[in-house]
Amino acid sequence: GLVIGNSESNRAPAQAGRPQAAMDTIVIGGVPVAGCVLLNDLSLPHTSYYRPAIRFRNRDGFLACGAQPVPAAAVDLAALHIEAWVNGALVQTVDLATLVRDAATLLADVNAFMTLQPGDVLLLGTDCLPDGSRPLARAGDAVELRAPGFAPLVNRLVEEGATS
Repeated sequence: GLVIGNSESNRAPAQAGRPQAAMDTIVIGGVPVAGCVLLNDLSLPHTSYYRPAIRFRNRDGFLACGAQPVPAAAVDLAALHIEAWVNGALVQTVDLATLVRDAATLLADVNAFMTLQPGDVLLLGTDCLPDGSRPLARAGDAVELRAPGFAPLVNRLVEEGATS
């Protein structure tokens, strides 16, 4: 996902001999982007793609988010290759270069009807395999997303109502 930033750099104050930290923004599609983060957008299986899938997609714990954004200037989105693993087995690969709309086009399209504010996150990627199916996992499975330059995002699925 792309983390929307301010139109200027955000700088943290220097502290007790530590170097000053900065997360500079870059502009993609006319929108300032501060960073990129891995997100695992989970969904319950459902049969109708065209009906609103709100109750299948919008559930507690269904959007796992990486702990630390990577500065946008350090990520080549056009070359980014994301892998999804379930219990140590590779189940999906996504090359952002193959998406219908690249990041700049998607940001510009969304920004044409919605004002993006600092801290907003816009998801990029796909949930479908080349054959149109989706990778499946069940309670007890460990799901991991990997991409070069990012810390792996790992989460374990639990039964609804169970404590994690």
